[in-house]
Parts: sequence; structure tokens; C-alpha cells
Amino acid sequence: MNSIKDWLNRHKREQAPSLSWADRRRNEALEILARVSSVQTWLELSTHENGFVREIAVRELCRQPSPEALAALLERLNDWAPQVREVAAAGLEHYLQAAQAQALLFALKPLMALAGRHRTDHGPTLLAARAVLQAPGVRQEVYEHFLNAQGQVARYLFALLLEDNAEPQSLLRSALAHRELTVRLLAVAACQACPAEQARPLLLEALSRPGAKVRVTVLRALLPMLADPQPVVRMALLDASPAIRNLARWAATRHAVDALAVLSERLATPPPTGKREWLGVLGLASELDVALAQPWHTAALQSPYATVRQAAVRLLRDEQTAECLAALDDPADRVFFAAIGQLDKHAWASLRGALDARLDRDWHTLPSARLAALMQLRPAWQQLAYLLQRLAAEPRGQAYWLARLEQWCDRQYQVVDPVTPKAERAELVNSLRALAADRLIRLESVARVAH
Repeated sequence: MNSIKDWLNRHKREQAPSLSWADRRRNEALEILARVSSVQTWLELSTHENGFVREIAVRELCRQPSPEALAALLERLNDWAPQVREVAAAGLEHYLQAAQAQALLFALKPLMALAGRHRTDHGPTLLAARAVLQAPGVRQEVYEHFLNAQGQVARYLFALLLEDNAEPQSLLRSALAHRELTVRLLAVAACQACPAEQARPLLLEALSRPGAKVRVTVLRALLPMLADPQPVVRMALLDASPAIRNLARWAATRHAVDALAVLSERLATPPPTGKREWLGVLGLASELDVALAQPWHTAALQSPYATVRQAAVRLLRDEQTAECLAALDDPADRVFFAAIGQLDKHAWASLRGALDARLDRDWHTLPSARLAALMQLRPAWQQLAYLLQRLAAEPRGQAYWLARLEQWCDRQYQVVDPVTPKAERAELVNSLRALAADRLIRLESVARVAH
């Protein structure tokens, strides 16, 4: 520290009376240097706009080795000032040895950022750092760091550990279960490059783990390695993941597996109890357009899992209107809206009585999203007819229903309704005009629908 101050003071004494730009920058550096109090300050000053300040900070960080100092030196290796780059390069020599592996692991992000610059003068440093991390004496330390790493760091360490690895099974097993999705995908690709007898058990183990995106890749890699792929294909046909089932149905045609027979065999046994097994059976039934037997369908509709009830509702046939209407009472929104989707396929006349009764009963207690969905099941003019009917039936709630009528009119742009007869439409418009004439609703609102 004192030698740096002496160097700056010597430059200051040698200055001519008229200060140049460089002289002013040196003076600025000297003033900043006088206020430095800790290593943290040197780390901050290593990115200062003043090149003299950066050079001093880098020199001081070279004197005080630490993982944080290494990260700063790696960043300065790409500095625009050649003097700063030279000092940083000299300081890095201390870290390019096995004893400093922990510091290199700490500074992996700036190290990879440096590699991303693709500068040839950084090549020797990057190769030396890679050689340190691949040294046999630090391999276990690097492996443990890999297990908890994320993102680009995890991918870098996986590639580093896999390189020239004569027995990669343990690494691949850990990588196939890694928290980082991209590492798992890289591990699947690495398994494909291994002998089939080594890769098969690893991929079979990975197939049982959650994560459909990886499992699809695993299944695609595994099938060519199997002497008899039929058992795996049959199992995959009843998987909870639609992506897995889709691949399994493709594979079934190539490996003489009858998907319909697999489903029929499963339906001949007692219904499942677990969610994933339920979703697999219901999903395959939907994809093959197979109707469930009533005991199975009833059990699915009564499942404690909302996703299972949702899948069961989507399998309801046109003649099962009562079950669809009952699903409207389900506490789970996903089940309710699945029932709405099914009921939307029915003719309005077959639903009118049941929907009117439900709206009469639950209008004031239903959440707004559910209420809007039930109203959308009605043809557009029938929505208006229902609101007018409620207005006539509840004179005490006149203000409320008039507001709903105005809102309905204001939301209309072009009323599309192929169901309601023209005579009924004209009668409904006349009712609106009468309300507007009595100044109960705005004439402008009525004009939107009364052409």
C-alpha cells in the first residue's frame, strides 16, 4: 500500500505546472486512494472508471488473495487498459494450482464470462483453470460443487467431469437426477454415447423420476437399447404424462403393442387409488375415445384429486348431462370449467330448465367468473331474457337488476344468436325501450342492441 502511494506521489512531483489529462487522472487516483479502508473497497474500485484507480485496485487485490479477489481479477483480464490486463494476468498465476481449486469454483461465473468473449489471448488462462479443476486430487471437491450448482455453472462442471472419464456411471446417475433440467438432458445425451449395457439401468432409473420433458427424452433414448421394448411401451401407455403416452402410442405401432388391449386389460381390474395412475388410465381412454364403464366413471368423478375429476368430466358423453350438471357444484374451478366446456356442446333447449334453476338458486353466491361462465352457456338474447325475467320477479332488487341489464347492453358489439327467434328478439328489444322510456336505463345502452 505504501509503495503504491509513493509511486503516485512521485508521479505527482514530476508533473509540469500545466496539468495534462493523465496528470488529472493520477491526482484523482491519489485522492481516492487516501480514502481506501478495506478489501471490499478495493473490490469496488477494481471497476472504477479511472484506469489508474483500477490498476491500483488490481495490484492491491493481487497482494490479498481470496476467492472474491480472483473473481475481480478474472473480470479485469478483459479490461480495456493493457496495463490493467497485464497486472490481472500476473495476479492470476497464484490461483492456477490445485490448492486454489475452491477459489476457482467460487469464481466460475466470471471465468465462463471470460470464455464467452472468445478472445485468443484468454485461451492459456482458461485451459490452465480447466486443467486445475480436472486434476485427480480435486475431482471429489469439483463433483460435490457440481451436485449443488445451477444453470451454466452446472453444465460447465458436468462437461468438465465427463471429459476423459473412464467410468462415468456414477456421474451420469447423479446428473440424471440433478436439480438442473438442462443437466439432466445433457446426461441423457451422454448415456446415448455409452454402451447399451451401461446406459440401460441408468435410463430405466431416470424414467421413474418426475419431469415429463426429461422422461420423454429418456424414453426415446431407451427404446432402441432394449432387446424387448414391449414391457416399457405398455407401462408408458398408461403414464400420467400426455407427452409420454403420445410417444408410447407411436412406439406401440412399431413394437406390436395394441394400445387398446392394454387399456382394456387395465379397465378389467379394480380402479386406481393414486392420482398419477388415474390420470394415465383416463388420459389413454380419452386419446383412444373409449367410454368408461359406469363404476369406473363414478369412481373417477368422486376422486379426492381435482385433476382426476377434471379428466373424468372431460370423458362424459352427450347423454350424461346429469353428471355434467352435478360437476358444476365441484369446489375446484378446473372441474367446474371442464363441465362448462362439456355443457357448451349440448343443445340449449336441453339445458334451459336446469340452468335457470341453478342461476335462480345461486346467482348471489356464485363467484363472478363462474356466474359469467354459466351465463355464456345461454344464447346471447336468452341472457337478456333471463335478466328481464329476474327484474320482473324481484321488484325489491330493481336497482340491482337494472344495473345488470345496462352492463349486458354495454358489453354487446354485435349480438350473434342463431337460436332465439326474431319475434322474441323484437319483444326483448321493446322491453328495453320501455325501460329506457321510463328512464330506468340509459337510452345509449339500449341503442347498442336495438338496431
